[in-house]
Amino acid sequence: MSAVLLPSGVIRVPTISTLENGAVVHGTRDLTPEAPDYDAWLPHAVPEEESRHGDADDAELLARWRGAASA
Repeated sequence: MSAVLLPSGVIRVPTISTLENGAVVHGTRDLTPEAPDYDAWLPHAVPEEESRHGDADDAELLARWRGAASA
C-alpha cells in the first residue's frame, strides 16, 4: 500500500503494529497537515483518484474509508 492524499489534505499512511500476543496487524493512520511527519510523507503521497487500481474491490474499500470519522 502507498500513502494516499485524500481530498481533505489528510494523508493516509500504512502502519504495522504488533500485539502483545505477537499478532501482526496491518492498518493505516491519517496524518493532518499539522502532524510532525506530514511533510516527510507528502512527497510519497498519491492523490486518491490516482491510487485506485480499477479493482472491483476499490469501491467497497473507498466506501469504508469515507465512512470513517477521520476522513
